[in-house]
Amino acid sequence: MANTFASLKDEYATLWQEMRIRAERIDEIRHIFSRLTNPASRARYQSVEAATDVPWFVIAIIHNLEASRAFDRHLHNGDPLTARTRNVPRNRPAAGSPPFTWEESAQDALTFDRLTGISPWTVERIAFEMEKFNGFGVRNHHPHVKTPYLWSFSNIYSRGKCIADRTWSENAVSAQCGAMVMLRFLMDQGAISVRTEGTPEPPEDTPELPAVPAFPGRYLQNPLEDDPHVEIVQRRLKQLGIDPGTIDSDFGPDTEMAVRLFQARSSDETGEPLEIDGIVGPKTWAALFDPGSSPDPNAPPRFTATPLVDAVLDIAADEVGVRERPPGSNRGPRVDEFIRAAGLDPTQDSFPWCMCFVFWCFTQAAQRTGLANLVPKTGGVHLAWQRSQGKPGVTIVPAMTARRDPALVKPGMVFFIDTGNGRGHAGIVVANVNSLLETIEGNTNDNGSREGIGVFRRTRRRINDINLGLAGYG
Repeated sequence: MANTFASLKDEYATLWQEMRIRAERIDEIRHIFSRLTNPASRARYQSVEAATDVPWFVIAIIHNLEASRAFDRHLHNGDPLTARTRNVPRNRPAAGSPPFTWEESAQDALTFDRLTGISPWTVERIAFEMEKFNGFGVRNHHPHVKTPYLWSFSNIYSRGKCIADRTWSENAVSAQCGAMVMLRFLMDQGAISVRTEGTPEPPEDTPELPAVPAFPGRYLQNPLEDDPHVEIVQRRLKQLGIDPGTIDSDFGPDTEMAVRLFQARSSDETGEPLEIDGIVGPKTWAALFDPGSSPDPNAPPRFTATPLVDAVLDIAADEVGVRERPPGSNRGPRVDEFIRAAGLDPTQDSFPWCMCFVFWCFTQAAQRTGLANLVPKTGGVHLAWQRSQGKPGVTIVPAMTARRDPALVKPGMVFFIDTGNGRGHAGIVVANVNSLLETIEGNTNDNGSREGIGVFRRTRRRINDINLGLAGYG
């Protein structure tokens, strides 16, 4: 039987209903989500959507699967933009001369694979077009496996994948997030809305529901005067039976105490308790109003990722899982690379390597982007912090400043902590959600120790725990 949308849509609908995202993959999916939806990336996807009518999020999902979100690679298959594609499909784009822009290549890929002109883009249609884009090889030759291109990181898929052209392994496990898993996460986060087959589109004359107030794109905290968003918060607190004092648009002690009381009674979208800090950030705003109310895609972003920061975050993420050999030795093939990058010899002494890891990540990112690496070349946390002060191009956020205005802490920054006796710890900030940081750190472990055994992604480091400060090098 031919692989047609009509013949497969019911299967897609059933699998979509049965699919559950694997809990152990959530951190990786959240990182991909943050890269795909950051303002700079989303603007590029939307520019291609405007030219092709392919939804921006479909383009983003393909970009993650085919090119690991790199904007110097062809959307067709991840080959470099410096030449026409070498792998299947070969010699694309057929028109124009290399080097190609990412937008030129993306438009060609979508047109070549006949993704333009499709309507409506339902869940089932996305599944079909994504599987067709990758090819029906798994379905045709290994029907006992649901293709990882769609279902990896979910309960629908466990193992089995091509490890090279025309080479299949029953035991290999895909390390990529499947297209439908990413689609579900985008929908769960309120970033997009996609209907299923058979669900009617709302009539054009159907009145819209009252708009949920969108997060303003900045933290609200005491003191703050004459701010319309503060009034919105005050009225919502009053509605919930919590007295913020006078409704006056001023964020003072009474409003702060009301926010703290609300936080003490509430949880975020994952069921985790809110941090009780009296600050209205994205998580508290979403809990007050609606999970879809944060962030506001139309608000001016407080942070736009630079090419260097994008590269640093991707490079650091790829190193998560590196371990010392043996544990506790400050050694290992990859660990030695980190240490040598900072100008040290791991065979001569035992070096705590958290700062070496930071320097190595920025060095790799600088080579990838052609931009300067401003991180001081040293394995010493305190020395790197000192040498960063007043350095041209480096943004310094002292610890007390970060605590007063957590919105100043941005992805790609490096945090510095004094752990006593001349020692310290450093790591890379991946995300800042209401003063709770997602970080990638070397020479650490699950509980964040400076004397750890590998590279870990941590999700609960608090800004208040950072006692030296943060530095932005890009």
